[in-house]
Amino acid sequence: MGDRNTVLRGIKPTDFSHIRKLAAQFMVRKPSGPAPGLGNGKSLALNQRTARRPDPIILLSPSASSLLRMSNAKAFLEGGRYTPPDHNNVPSMLRIQRSVKEIDPSGRPWQFVLVEGIEQFKPEYWSRVVAVFTTGQTWQFKSYKWSNPSELFKHVQGIYLGWRGEQPPDAVRSFGHKVLACPIEKWRDPGAPGAEQSRWRDREAVEQIWKAIEANMRTKGWKRDAAPTSI
Repeated sequence: MGDRNTVLRGIKPTDFSHIRKLAAQFMVRKPSGPAPGLGNGKSLALNQRTARRPDPIILLSPSASSLLRMSNAKAFLEGGRYTPPDHNNVPSMLRIQRSVKEIDPSGRPWQFVLVEGIEQFKPEYWSRVVAVFTTGQTWQFKSYKWSNPSELFKHVQGIYLGWRGEQPPDAVRSFGHKVLACPIEKWRDPGAPGAEQSRWRDREAVEQIWKAIEANMRTKGWKRDAAPTSI
């Protein structure tokens, strides 16, 4: 019968090649690179695929005195209702949707990117800026491509949001007609009599703002499937 090793091995060598071939069909190589589609920083949030039109950008004022901040901009510009900003909840970037039928007759909503700071801006982003909200404080423009207000508002639509019945600051008026001064009703406690009814004019103000933005976009060459290369 042979020794113990011979008995354990068997007399004839066993061919397992057919098993290896079968197993190879079920083996999946693990990818060595990062998962596709994942960004590596906030700046990528503004990047666009080259195959489609890039999203327009709206810059908000980072001033604490601004009536419109990142925390309440979506409700106002997209929903047509003003609420006071929450200074404890300030996202770095957000997106809102709006149909621009005079540029894109399909009525398909466009995405607009809203930011306050420009720390992640690349030079090519400036051609996508369609509006700048301002309080009249010129320090806001210090790091902009056009730091001089008179030059800035030759390229983009300026917007000042203030309380109805109050005059815009002298600085805003000095910026000229390219800055739209848009008044809204003063905020009142929702529990106060008539407070809810006073907000119906918010949508009227929002439509006025979008009308100015869209008119400037047409002038600068925005198309349904293309953005201007410079403004």
